[in-house]
Formats: sequence, C-alpha cells, structure tokens
Amino acid sequence: MNAPYRSQHRRHGQRGQMIVIAVMSMVTIIGGVALVLEAGNAYAHQREVQGGADSVANAGATVIAQRLGGASRTDGDVAAATNGLAASNGVGFYRGYYTDVHGVMMMPNGNLTTNPSAAARVGDGVIPPGAQGVNVIATQTFGTTFGRVIGFNTFSANADATSVAGALTGGQILPIVFPVNIVDCSTAGDLGSGETNWQISEPGNPPSGQEYIVPLCKTDGGSFMVLDLDGVSNDCDLEISQPWRTQFSDFPVVVNSDNGNNCAKPMVDAVNAFSGQVVLIPICDGDCVTAGGSHATYHVIRVAAFYLDYMSDQNGGTNLACVGNGTTLIALAGNGSSSCLVGWFVRYITSGPVGSGPITGAGAIGIQLVK
Repeated sequence: MNAPYRSQHRRHGQRGQMIVIAVMSMVTIIGGVALVLEAGNAYAHQREVQGGADSVANAGATVIAQRLGGASRTDGDVAAATNGLAASNGVGFYRGYYTDVHGVMMMPNGNLTTNPSAAARVGDGVIPPGAQGVNVIATQTFGTTFGRVIGFNTFSANADATSVAGALTGGQILPIVFPVNIVDCSTAGDLGSGETNWQISEPGNPPSGQEYIVPLCKTDGGSFMVLDLDGVSNDCDLEISQPWRTQFSDFPVVVNSDNGNNCAKPMVDAVNAFSGQVVLIPICDGDCVTAGGSHATYHVIRVAAFYLDYMSDQNGGTNLACVGNGTTLIALAGNGSSSCLVGWFVRYITSGPVGSGPITGAGAIGIQLVK
C-alpha cells in the first residue's frame, strides 16, 4: 500500500473516532442537563408530597382531637379523613399509624413500638387506647420529561409526617385568670361553682348552651389580678391587643401576676375587641401565693376555651353587668369581684403546642405537627 493511501485511511479513521467521541459527549451533556432539570422537578414534587403528608397527618389528628374532646369517633372516621386529604393533596399512596402524644407508634393494645409492621394502622379497625396522634408515610410517583432521554420514565418522592392532639399548652392566651372554682386563690369567700359544673356549649355564633358571668380572680389584697405573660409590667392591655404567643412546656406551671390596679380598666376595650370570638384563658387551682395583693403567683393547670360576649369592670360596688338574670345569663358564684367576663365555655380545637395532661372540663385541645 502506498503512503498517500495509508495517510488518507488514517484520516478517515480519526474522523470516525471523533464522531463517536462527539456523540458520546453530547449524550453525556444531554443526560447531565436532563438530570439537573429533573432534580428541580423532583424537588417540587418532594415539597408537594411533604405538604400532602402534613395535611393527611393533621386530618387524622383532628379526628383524634374530637375523640379526646368526647365525640364518638372510630378508626373508620380517621381513615375517611386521611383518605380524603390524601386524594385532594395528590398523595398517591400512604400508610397511617397511630402514635402517642410524643409521636411514637403504638401497637393495637396501646404498647409503644418502633416497628411499623407491629404498629396499629389507620383503617385496620382499631384505635389503640391512649392514642393521641397519627404518623403518615406518603409516596408520590410522577412522570419525567427530560429523564426519558436517559431511560428514567418515573421518579418517586417520599415524605414522613406526624401530628398529635392533646391539651393545649400555649397560643394567644389572654392574661386573665379563671380559678377552677371561680374563687380567689386563698379560698376566702364563696367556693362557687366547680369546673365539673361548667356546661360546655356546642359551637355556634353564638354557641348553643348556657351563657355564664364569670367573676374575675382576686388576691388577698383585693386587687383584680392578671398574668404577666410577656415579662413587662403594667402593659396588660397591650398583651391583649398585641398578644404574646405563650408556650408552656407542660402543666402545671407557676406564672407571675401583673399589677391589677393598673390593668383592669385599660384592658376592657382590648378584651371586648374579641367579642364574638373564642379566646384562650388559663385556669388555676388553689396552689397560689397571693398575700399582699401584688406580686402574686398563680398555679396554672390548663387553658380554657371561652366564647366571649363581653368584659366589664367597675371599681367597687355592685356591677349590674356582672349580675345576670338567673336563666339565660347565669352568674357563677365567686369572690365578689366587680369585674367579670361574660360568655360560653366551649369545646375548642385549634393548632398549637400540645402537652401530656388530660383533657378535662373546659380545657382547650391543640393539634401540633411534630415531624
């Protein structure tokens, strides 16, 4: 073979190799671009399925909260709620498990477990005793666009969420004190009506049930007392108009009081701005330190839900707005305070921090996403 022919053959071979390398490089570049674009798509679906899992878990916990509040609710009700939210949030497949208040899975008999295979599943017919939450493991499968170039037709996004229900331990709490027996914490005076006698009204506007006049708590010195929730003295009206979101770790808890003599009248307008709404009010037992009338401490045991009609304050004497008519408007016996709140005790479920205490009396119920 002569030299010119060999040279020409070599050049053709080199060009062929370059074409192969160029094609492989283009495939690699296209594949890389496809993966980058699909990564953004996958991230969007991951956010979507996480939001869906959160919604499904909250739906299950809401039914649990209703059950804790005394309503007749079954595993079928929990399954119906979670299935509905799964469908509306694009969650293609999920498993729901019952948990305790800390989000730990429970077996059908109420024992705790870390093994999903042993845990009580939503839809299997049994709500374990003591169940206070729902864990959801969700999956969403979605088609690719650019990933098909490199052989990936579908991807999956997974998410895990847990929501629990229980005694509310925080939120936009009014700095006003409800004694359990509507009496001052020194127990001097009429013991009044115990919490077990407070009628819980059905939701409505206004609620369906008994409206009460609730005398406000006093101290040994006779002051109308409120709680200092934000750590700033004599700003009780601002604590209501610009509410401090209080969160207690659990109950019971000791809370300092603010100075009632400088608080009562400025608070009236701020409180009455919430007329026609449910407000959260801490209630205390008798384990308080109130000597001297100021610098008192209150032993708060839970948060009550109260549909507010109005607040009234008067400096001494008989306050006609705090008397009632004995039928549709009943004044709870108490410590003789000339200040009162008027409204209905209601069973109330809201989002907020959850504690481990029992749901009793007019205690408000919280739903909290813990994972």
